[in-house]
Amino acid sequence: MLRRIPIQTVVIPATLGLMWVGLLWSRALLSLAMVAFFAAALLSGPLSEKVRRLRGSPFLLSMAVLFLIPFVSGLWSADLRYWVKVMQDKTPLLLVPLCAGSLADMPATARRHLSRFALATLALSMSIALARYLLHAREVGEAYLRAKVMRVDMHSDHIRYAWLLAVVGAWLLHGLLDEARPLRRAERRAAWALLAGIGAFLHLLASKTGLLAFYLCAAIALFHYRHRPAVRPIAAAAPLLPLAAWLLLPTFRNRLRFILWDFQNYSRGGYTEGLSDTPRVLSFDAAWDLIRQSPWLGTGFGDLRGAMSDWYARHAPFMQPYEHLLPSNEAVLHATAAGIPMALLFTAATLTPLLLRAHRESYASLSFHAVAFLGLQYEVGLETQYGVFIYAVMGCWGHVRFAAERRNLPSQS
Repeated sequence: MLRRIPIQTVVIPATLGLMWVGLLWSRALLSLAMVAFFAAALLSGPLSEKVRRLRGSPFLLSMAVLFLIPFVSGLWSADLRYWVKVMQDKTPLLLVPLCAGSLADMPATARRHLSRFALATLALSMSIALARYLLHAREVGEAYLRAKVMRVDMHSDHIRYAWLLAVVGAWLLHGLLDEARPLRRAERRAAWALLAGIGAFLHLLASKTGLLAFYLCAAIALFHYRHRPAVRPIAAAAPLLPLAAWLLLPTFRNRLRFILWDFQNYSRGGYTEGLSDTPRVLSFDAAWDLIRQSPWLGTGFGDLRGAMSDWYARHAPFMQPYEHLLPSNEAVLHATAAGIPMALLFTAATLTPLLLRAHRESYASLSFHAVAFLGLQYEVGLETQYGVFIYAVMGCWGHVRFAAERRNLPSQS
């Protein structure tokens, strides 16, 4: 019966499309679609073959390690209920690499349709956010002076939303500049238009993560495609974009003003409720204290939240509970929760794709992992459902579509 079901041509692409819609608009749909994807992928062939593929790929193994570190810490976590919640969010880091063959084995036509669908829905999402902004432009612009940003989809998780936009923009640029994957004239026009829209939207949103990712991807593109004539106008326009954003976009202008004021405020030891930089600094103070108490095993991922809250209650009682941040660096967080050896293993795992030749030679893959690694230095992207989805699903998609192609390997290898 299972052989009669068109899993690779219909079920897998459909579940991926539903995951994308859920990513933008519904956590429940995202969770259900991921369960459906895993079930279909695991049923589509022998488990032994999937394990063989996983074991044969340093990249896929490195991603699975990111699941195993918090999983092992459950052995010394007292709060198993919170540990189970953590592992639910991190499960894709194990199952997506295990099911990567299903991404690789999709027919080319299904991949094209899925890519067009994803780009169209992302354009729709940006259009909705832009319409909301234009209806209340003055109020939203003034809110940027108070640490607020415009409302976006993904439950207003503007950090992960900006990360997603920057990655999609880099992949669009890859499609436009990579000579091995020529686009038709209409596709090129649409891709350039969407790429320009993403760049403008990221400056309007003015998320620090998004802007850093955007300019990092641009810098990598200028180096990677430096011999291509099409790169020259990009190189000429890049330095002018911040100036144009400052002159034309009040959100960008007010965001920079707020960042400067916030930096000066916490540099002087000031504290204002609701701002992010002071809690970030204090999160590192809490992490160092907890690491010193248990440098080899850490608190356990299940007990990390409670241990951090206890530290804030003792050392920063003036802070509100919603300001009790986890350590704002993934390696430091892993050292706090699982010990210094595990933090070193985590760092090695996240660096692995940047050390693999196939990923370095592919602009699409290199830009994705460079942005991810940069973001992990000041955000806890792998502690959220959205961050795990982007890192796991899009990371594996880039692996089977771009890195493998760059080495002229079969897409399933």
